[in-house]
Amino acid sequence: HCLSIFWIFFHHFHACCCIMTVYFREQATLGIILAYQGTVWPRVLPFCCLTVGLTILVYHLKEQKIVNITFPIDGHELLATMVAYLVVSRVSASYTRFWEARSLLSIALQAARQLSVQAAAFTNKDQSDGANLWRTMIKHRMTHLMYVMVQVIKAEDKTYQYVGTNQDLDKTMTTSGTEVSGAEAEYDLSESIPAISYALHKDIVRHKDFLQEPLFIHKELKLHQLLMDFENTIYEMSKFAATPYPFPTTQMTRIFLFVWMFSLPFSLVYGAKEPYTTPILMFFITYGFFGLEFVSIELDDPFGEDDNDLAIDDLSKVIVKGINDDLQSKAYVEKSLS
Repeated sequence: HCLSIFWIFFHHFHACCCIMTVYFREQATLGIILAYQGTVWPRVLPFCCLTVGLTILVYHLKEQKIVNITFPIDGHELLATMVAYLVVSRVSASYTRFWEARSLLSIALQAARQLSVQAAAFTNKDQSDGANLWRTMIKHRMTHLMYVMVQVIKAEDKTYQYVGTNQDLDKTMTTSGTEVSGAEAEYDLSESIPAISYALHKDIVRHKDFLQEPLFIHKELKLHQLLMDFENTIYEMSKFAATPYPFPTTQMTRIFLFVWMFSLPFSLVYGAKEPYTTPILMFFITYGFFGLEFVSIELDDPFGEDDNDLAIDDLSKVIVKGINDDLQSKAYVEKSLS
């Protein structure tokens, strides 16, 4: 009963204090050991308690001569190698997947910001109403594209629709399952990436109609290239939502892990001489193997809502603010140049 109360309190406290992306100091060893935020404890602790309880039960049945259901550990030693290989391989693949997602996100955000910086730099001497209107058009399209990008890589069930056409999409602006508020509510988040990109390419081409001195061809091509880089990176990132970790490998890992872990107490108790060492050993074995599996699960979706996922909402808001600062109105540009 006390353990249940502790578990409910721990889980509630963890949920209330959850913050995206956990940062820590490598030197703070004690702090890392005692940390709760961003750890696998909330998920793995029930399994640890279950295997420890099973170990105590099997030992009690054996010692009281009620029934002896233990068996030698020889078979488990052979199976342990396969389980360890599957679990570690999955963690390694998930970690590689996570860092690939982080690299692609950096490239996408950099391309978006560079587009606004280049557009502002190429036209900063033109303070006419037409130039300010053109910069405002670019700012609006880029901001729209940034908000939709977040939806693309977070909404697993909408990814193919977002990167394709916008037909049959819900127009409620809650396409990722989250409420839309603030600046995002000004944009139609059900719009597809190709549709917004096409409009932005057209706006770039229309610089001749708004600027007093049209852009040189190489400057125009530079803006188109940055936009294409941004689009291509979005499509690369969308694969994380559309292509999960291979199911057969996940299934094999889970089957071997559960069979091995929940039959291990019967082997460890076989040669146990006292009731304390085996449950403690079982606790940490469970924490190690199940903990690594839960780490893999968390890293599989780098753009999710877990503690260790990438803070894409915060990062995108920083870029959107930069885009708005780069392509502000005439008064802002004059103030910046003075």
